[in-house]
Amino acid sequence: MRKMSTPQVIDHAITSTISRTVITHGSTQIMVLSMLLFGGPTLHYFAVALTIGILFGIYSSIFVAAGIVMWLGVKREDLVKPGGAKDRDPNDPNAGAVV
Repeated sequence: MRKMSTPQVIDHAITSTISRTVITHGSTQIMVLSMLLFGGPTLHYFAVALTIGILFGIYSSIFVAAGIVMWLGVKREDLVKPGGAKDRDPNDPNAGAVV
């Protein structure tokens, strides 16, 4: 991680969270589709609006966020946590949990 450039760090972050993004949006879309099919005319347009929102959410979380980060000029040091588990003092009560 320490030798990765900014685009590589962003690519790694997107790659590691893409499955969670797809699973979350997919399960939400299944619920919205059931509202669309079984909700009748009252919920029809609400379910269509939610479907459009889910599609834009997938698009923005994968493509737009990374582009904005690059456009803002975020550096590699801003994306990688300083120090690692080796640098922490295990006796420090404010260190928190080490995973």
